[in-house]
Amino acid sequence: MLRSILAASVLLCFAISAVPAAEPSFKKITLDDKFRSEGVAIADINKDGKNDVIVGDYWYAAPDWKPNEIRKPRKPNRGGYTEAFAVYEGDFNNDKWADVLVVPFHGKPAKWYENPKGKEGHWKERVAFKGTGNETRIRPDLFADGKPVFLMGVEGKIAWVEVPADANGPWTVHNVSGPEGGRAAHKYAHGLGVGDINGDGRNDVLTFNGWWEQPAEGRKAEGVWKFHKANLSKSCADMYAIDADGDGRNDVFSTSAHGRGVFFTKQSGDEVKPSFTMTTLDKSVHETHSLNFIDINGDGRKDLVTGRRFFAHGFRASKAGEPSDLVWYDITTEKGKAPKLTMHKIDDQSGVGAQFVTADFNGDKLIDVIVSNRKGVFVFLQEKK
Repeated sequence: MLRSILAASVLLCFAISAVPAAEPSFKKITLDDKFRSEGVAIADINKDGKNDVIVGDYWYAAPDWKPNEIRKPRKPNRGGYTEAFAVYEGDFNNDKWADVLVVPFHGKPAKWYENPKGKEGHWKERVAFKGTGNETRIRPDLFADGKPVFLMGVEGKIAWVEVPADANGPWTVHNVSGPEGGRAAHKYAHGLGVGDINGDGRNDVLTFNGWWEQPAEGRKAEGVWKFHKANLSKSCADMYAIDADGDGRNDVFSTSAHGRGVFFTKQSGDEVKPSFTMTTLDKSVHETHSLNFIDINGDGRKDLVTGRRFFAHGFRASKAGEPSDLVWYDITTEKGKAPKLTMHKIDDQSGVGAQFVTADFNGDKLIDVIVSNRKGVFVFLQEKK
């Protein structure tokens, strides 16, 4: 019964808009043309009522986008790699000022930086947790309690991490996986997400070669989660569980981290012996190294937002002008059939990083897109119709 109710709700979410919404347009703002990071966050750093943009080494103050140093900046260089592959904001020490967590190059410790409350100088740096792995790092509401956690590889295990009461000490790491999670937790692994695969109403943890079943105790569970081996995707980026064909079972959407493809993996069979079949829905964009799932055009149905992670494996000056598409896909669903995607291009000279933000940046109730990668740092403000 629970599976049927959840599936009906998801399908309704896709189908409630009988009249297509007008295609949104976006104003592109270039904050920086240098390669600063592969991750980005937004927060009101200086408490002036405006969201600022954070890339690890710097935060850019709205509305003039003046760069301010958080730590000693890396020398600008489109070659090589950054030390900010994912960036998150949060009031980690409960002083009502926005702090910053930065996940650096793969395998290195995640560090958090304490907001100096308007004082000059670099922010105080502390290690949050060590041994970050899997190139897809996410911050989901894993337990559906309104308290997001960090989810990624941590010292060879897939784990969720919460901020302790005293953020100055080691952050609390909870292993989801045991030894079977080594491939997914490796520092160069690709593919991670959350969603309810077995229809019990709880979010499971997904990776390319299977999923971990969330225990009934949820956040209070002790020990590792039960692993179910399954071919859910190829080497991919973010993964989302959605019933996209109305059969009462959640399927999986994902994208190719370094190849081409938006993938739909259909779940069939029964609860005891489920089976999964992957189909490529679109090959228009390649190196789609991150994927967000959000209602872009305001029609009440969530869309897929992705793009090219420009020169993911190194910069070549001779091809610097190559397109780097930033796109969103409208998902059309019909009961009993595979979903269809309609691609809409936002820009062709930005793309995405290893992690990016889709949120209402300026408070106008429209979803905007904020990205940082080898092309630079950009804000795309959705314009009112």
